[in-house]
This record gives sequence, structure tokens and C-alpha cells, in this order.
Amino acid sequence: MSWVDEENVLDVYKLADLFHLSHLSEQLDSYVLKNFVTLSRTEMYRQLPLEKVYALLSSNNLEVSSENEVYEGALLYHYTPEQVETDQVSLMEPPKLLETVRFPLMDFPVLQRLHNKLSPCPLKETVASALMYHKNECLQPMMQSPHTQLRSEFCCVVGFGGIHSTPSTVVSDQARYLNPLLGEWRHFTAALSPRMSNQGIAVLNNFVYLVGGDNNIHGFRAENRCWRYDPRHNRWFQIQSLQREHADLCVCVVGEYIYAVGGRDYHEELREVERYDPKTNTWEYVAPLRKEVYAHAGAELDGRMYITCGRRGEDYLKELHCYDPVDNRWDSLADGPVRRAWHGMAALLGRLYVIGGSNNDSGYRRDVHQVACYSPSTAQWTTVCPLPAGHGEPGIAVLDHMIYVLGGRSHNRGIRMHYVHIYDADRDCWERGPRLEDNISGMAACVLTLPRAVITNAERWTPERQQNRLQNHPDISSEVMSMLDWEEFDHLSDN
Repeated sequence: MSWVDEENVLDVYKLADLFHLSHLSEQLDSYVLKNFVTLSRTEMYRQLPLEKVYALLSSNNLEVSSENEVYEGALLYHYTPEQVETDQVSLMEPPKLLETVRFPLMDFPVLQRLHNKLSPCPLKETVASALMYHKNECLQPMMQSPHTQLRSEFCCVVGFGGIHSTPSTVVSDQARYLNPLLGEWRHFTAALSPRMSNQGIAVLNNFVYLVGGDNNIHGFRAENRCWRYDPRHNRWFQIQSLQREHADLCVCVVGEYIYAVGGRDYHEELREVERYDPKTNTWEYVAPLRKEVYAHAGAELDGRMYITCGRRGEDYLKELHCYDPVDNRWDSLADGPVRRAWHGMAALLGRLYVIGGSNNDSGYRRDVHQVACYSPSTAQWTTVCPLPAGHGEPGIAVLDHMIYVLGGRSHNRGIRMHYVHIYDADRDCWERGPRLEDNISGMAACVLTLPRAVITNAERWTPERQQNRLQNHPDISSEVMSMLDWEEFDHLSDN
């Protein structure tokens, strides 16, 4: 709608309303949402109906770089830019449009200054609640409400960490996402990112949890440390560590809990299962596996957790086990069609898909291309379209009924890979996805709603900007600084 501008948008809105042109009205809304920061400083903006502006400011499609701009835009409907800039506004009876502001998403220093200048009033209580949200960082996943949700509809496949091949093999601290606008992989930077590989990953209330994994800097080392990433404020937070080290584990969310299952600590193989409660930031043991297993994979389906395959000693497995959290019990189900380990697993449309990995059925380690599918409703295994190429230690994510398989190792080729394959369950076929920039394995992958700024304005999310925010919030800084213990290295031992 190149012909719409601030001079005629009001008249076109009236025309759309008069003739009930809903599609035209939606296009006008899109124009205002896209140009909100500029239009909010015009006289036209203040002439829009209050209910229209209220709806626009409530939208997840509002194009702002921070919630601070929404707060300012709400005031600009009632006051001129000069009045807002010189603080000539009355907030004792807050304007109705301030109801649309998601105060917990505003920057902490801005909230603190606003709180300090307000006399006792309803708005001060709202700001105090938002400050409490910032200060209770540990409990934020349990403090979610419509006012803590990102103004974004960009659900993206995201990958964290992993081991990538450069002139020397190194462990990555990078986060990357598949940009839905460009169809390409892009990096986003958060200060103090953990440098790990083969971590268990879980998403709860749009927070990412990275659990255990490998810290193979000098030899093999299993980890018990765990982290949480908040895309709302682009910040890492170290949560309570596991009670023991778990490498080559699997992690699943069931209900409001996160489960870390089995693995090894490079001294012994594990059957222990730990459960994390985000309300208390604690891990506790629940019913263990019947036998030890590592390099397995897991997924949640219909309130139960399933794990498949893996290794026990030198043996590759094809076992399937199911955990019922209500009864706190593991049951053994029918074996799968092929042995494998260091594979991935995904739940989609009522079925479980077991993808990639490797075994030594040929007398030496080879890729497994066969994809197995288990239906809990029939207790039957089937095989579906095989992988086009090997994916050992891949990242796995499900988005829009598609399974994304990211990178990994090909033992047939003897190298790490940068390719991405996408499985369409409806058509039972694989497609080639946008390739990664690096040959990488052991990347933890998930689907996450990312801020619009990450997708459209990635340069804003830099270490320098993040460090400024930490310096203005010493409580947060002290919590995160414990992660600054990463060692530099040149070479990395392999699995």
C-alpha cells in the first residue's frame, strides 16, 4: 500500500469503516503497526479512535525495538512529543492505553527511574510488580502472563553450542537461528553464553534450558551445570546444577517439570533420572531406568516420556522405554527395528520418529539412514522414508509439522556436516533445508519465539549492549558472572 501515508490514513480508515472493507482495514492496521514509532509522533495518531489504538498497541505485530517505545507511544496519544520529552505528563490517573504496555519487558533502569519519580498511584504498583519480575530472575518462567509475552510471532528453529570443525576442532558458544524472512541461518549474540556440546535441551514457557552435556576441553569431561536462556531480555542465567554429571543424556519436558535421563560421566554409565522443578530451582531423583544407557534420545508425547536406543557398554541398543510421571514408573515396550546411538527423536502428529545416529552392525561404525516410527496407539513400529545422508549427534526440532535435522557427524564420510534435512510427515519425504555456516555436531536444537529485533535488526543484540544492561542491573550481573570460567583451547578430543 505505497499510496497510504500519514496524510490520508485517517480518511482511508473512514472509507474502510463506511463500506465494511475489512481487508482494507487490516492493511491499514499493518501500515500503522509497521510504522508505529514514526506515526506515534504525528497529529494523525492522536486522531485515531482510542479503541483502534488500544488494539494496535496490544498486538504482537507492533514493530518496536523495545517495550520502552510502546510506553512512550501510549503517552503520545494523550500528550505532544514535547510534553512527553519534558516530562509534562500526569500519571496519577494513568491513561487507559498504558494497560497495553508490557512493563516486565521494559528495561530495568527505565522501570527503576519511572518508579522513583511516581507518587503512590496504581501505575506505581504496576511498575513495582514489573521490577519484582526482573529481580526474581530465578522464578521468571513461573511468573508468566500476557504482559511477559514477546511482541513477536517469529517461531524459529534455534541451535545452541556444539562442536564445529575449523582449522582446529572447537566447542561453540554460538546461538544460531533459521531466519524465517530470509530462509538463512543467522547468529544472535547473548553475553556470557555457555560453551558446551551435546547438552540436553528443553523449552518451558519460551525459556530454553541447557542441561549437562560435554565440556571436552582437555579430554572427556561430563557436566552437571545447567543454564537457562531468556529471549525476552537476551540473557543467560545459571540454574541449579544436576546432582551428578550427565553426558550423552536426553532431556524432556513433561508437564511443568524437566527430566534428565541417564547418560554417563565418563567413569560409569548411568541409570539415574533427575527431575527439575522450576518453581523451586531444584533437582530431585525419580524412578531410575531399569538399566544404564547413554547416547540415547527422548521425546514427550501425550504426557509420557519415551526414550529409544543408545548404548550400554559397547553394545548398540534398539530398546524403547516409557515413563509415566503419575505412577513414577518405567515400562519397557517393543524394540525398534534397528540398533543405533547418538541419534535424534521427535514427536509429531501422535507418533515418535527415531532419526539418524550410528551403529557397528557392519563390524565398524556406520551411519544409520533408516528412520523408524512408533505409534503408541497401536504399539507398532514402521519405517518411513530414509534419511538422504548421515546425521550422528544432530540437532532436532519440530516446527509447523516438519522435523528439522541439523548438522551432525557422518561416519561414512568421516567428517562433521553442515547440511540440514527437513522431514514432511504428510508426504513422507525429506527436503534439503538451508545449510549451516559451519560443519557442526552436538548442537542442541529447539523451537523458540524470538524477538522481532533479532529477526529484523540483529545488530542491536550485541555483547556491548548486553553488558551495558548488566552494569545497570548489578543483581543480574552477579548471578550470571559465575559462568565466566571457560578455558581457552586449541584442540578437542572426540567421542
